[in-house]
Amino acid sequence: MKRINPTSFYGPRAYTTDLDYKIVRFKSDRKAYKREAERRLKIILLTKETVVCAASHLTHEFAYDLLNDNPVLLDETMIIPALRRDKEHVTDYLEGKRVRKSLRNVMRDFYENHVNRVVDWELIENTAWFRENLLKALKDEHSVIRRNIPDLPKENLDSLLSEIEKHEILTREIILESILVWPRKERRIFMNLVTLVYHMSGARVVNCESTLPQENYIDYSLSDFSKHRTALSDTQIFSKIFFELAFETLHKNALPVEILDVLSYEDINHLRKPIQKSSFRRKYDELIQKSIQAVKRPETDSENVMYDIDKPLELLEQISKTFDEIFNQELPDFLKGKGRETTKELQKSTLSLGIGVLGLIPVLSEIASTASLFQSSREFFVNLNQYFRNQREIDNYELYLKDKEKILRHLIEKYPISEKSVLLDTLDMLVTSISVKIQL
Repeated sequence: MKRINPTSFYGPRAYTTDLDYKIVRFKSDRKAYKREAERRLKIILLTKETVVCAASHLTHEFAYDLLNDNPVLLDETMIIPALRRDKEHVTDYLEGKRVRKSLRNVMRDFYENHVNRVVDWELIENTAWFRENLLKALKDEHSVIRRNIPDLPKENLDSLLSEIEKHEILTREIILESILVWPRKERRIFMNLVTLVYHMSGARVVNCESTLPQENYIDYSLSDFSKHRTALSDTQIFSKIFFELAFETLHKNALPVEILDVLSYEDINHLRKPIQKSSFRRKYDELIQKSIQAVKRPETDSENVMYDIDKPLELLEQISKTFDEIFNQELPDFLKGKGRETTKELQKSTLSLGIGVLGLIPVLSEIASTASLFQSSREFFVNLNQYFRNQREIDNYELYLKDKEKILRHLIEKYPISEKSVLLDTLDMLVTSISVKIQL
């Protein structure tokens, strides 16, 4: 078994969390959740070269069944487990798990035979970031989480802060035990935040983008930005929302969801070939870094806003050709080869492949305050994996796009620069591109 240093990763890469048992256990219909999780996994595999999941997430029956049914995921390192550096193997996590002995032995044999590569991560580095950012959000009375639990008694909050501060190694179990006396609503809201920060920390220590279901978490509303209730300047807000739209044009493809059910993981493995091109991987990393740098620029540097977006847009156009190759060339030809019977029912719904840059990250400026935002990078790029099941969902999404567009137009008009018309034309191009891609 080969152990990989996460700094060796480059190109599009994601940290997926759908197999986390703390998510799975709350799903009443496991069969339906498995279908949704597999669809999301196939999306990620089609748009990312490297996909990482926590080794600890593989030690329950739901995850084992999915991988046992599809061993190619591990055999071809389509999924790479993230293994804590002080652990010898994925199987170490099986000890102490509530799994019947016979199944535990089968799982141990399976993972020993099929896990041939893992990526290392450090416990202290991970838990310290997790702990620090939870404390930061809880202590700031203006944070998103505090605004969403305004009726929580002060003694409950103080008790939690004290509990977190006394644990150098902080776990979700410690937190959950500390808030059992909280009202149900506040407990649910806060645990959503805890799960978010936990998963983002996991992505950070393995040098990956995080993949989180947006609808489960607290977010800034667009009105927060328009009414200046964030720690970001106008220039930063413009850059943040602008690059959200730019990245969404990259990944949004009108694709019936049933296609994902037709494709096996062997098929997905074949279709992934275009994203393994070295020039694409280098350009993808460069695009992310330049986007982050643009968001970091202070308000006083607004004159450079056109310069900041020119190079990323050029890179975006270059790397979008790789996704066009997958979705407009490889995929249609591949489906023809699978026969008509597999494609005759594929016009029912549309799948959106979306990435958000910083802004669709819940609790943005308090969890990632302006200062910490500048130190962050890839873990703040989130795959939303948003499904459009019907026209109503598309209509709602288009309203959201129009709200973003309205805010951006307002900010552009405020800029004391001569390139306003160029920015407005660019914005028109982005919005039109997204709208075309999401039509049923």
